Amino acid sequence: SLHRNLSPGNRTLTGLNVTRGDAGAYQCEVRNLVSTTHSEPSTVMVAWKMLSPPMLTPSQIHVLENGTFNLTCNSSLSADTLLWLRNMTYLATDQRLELSPGNRTLRVLNVTRGDAGAYQCEVRNPVSTNSALPMALLASPNSARIDLLRPITLGSPLTLMCITDSVPPSHYLWLHNGTDANETGSRWTINPMTWDQQGTFMCQAHNPDTNLTAQASVTVRVTGESLGMIPVLPPCPAPENALLG
Repeated sequence: SLHRNLSPGNRTLTGLNVTRGDAGAYQCEVRNLVSTTHSEPSTVMVAWKMLSPPMLTPSQIHVLENGTFNLTCNSSLSADTLLWLRNMTYLATDQRLELSPGNRTLRVLNVTRGDAGAYQCEVRNPVSTNSALPMALLASPNSARIDLLRPITLGSPLTLMCITDSVPPSHYLWLHNGTDANETGSRWTINPMTWDQQGTFMCQAHNPDTNLTAQASVTVRVTGESLGMIPVLPPCPAPENALLG
């Protein structure tokens, strides 16, 4: 056996890397040509071992929304219970969260921003409990959208919102008709809106940790008449043969 060694002549049995499966009653049997006899049983009891901290692999994950990731908990075989936590809350299996037999591998499907956070595995046996150091999951944006917060009329404010899910939060860049607008927030307000400011607005959402970028664009057209302008009518032409003076 890989876990047991016998001395020359088989008089001494040595157990190596003992596990709970090695516990039990041991006997030796001796034989010659005319007889066989056994020793009295000797009972071997295996005590539980204090668990060392498990390790998670990989130590950090960058994953796109709607993607899939796996985590593996590397722990002592003497652990009889293995649990998973996210942000210090125990996880339960559902349609998107799967566990391998023995719970050593966690698989999350169709990742959302809500899945981002600090993951740990916890191992237990009757005499000890230990946890892995937290592992960070970063969820990167794979899509963005721009919301217009009100109808666009001449002279009214234009407010644009760039909506994306990203952990850590995205860095934003806005372009107007292809030119950098020097706006770096998720929200951009133009007040008042003029004819010259209509066109195509684009936001780019960049995750600094994963180095991934999502973008969205919208075309804005202004409606309404110019403010403060009074139409000027051309003078009526004088009829032919009219007397002037």
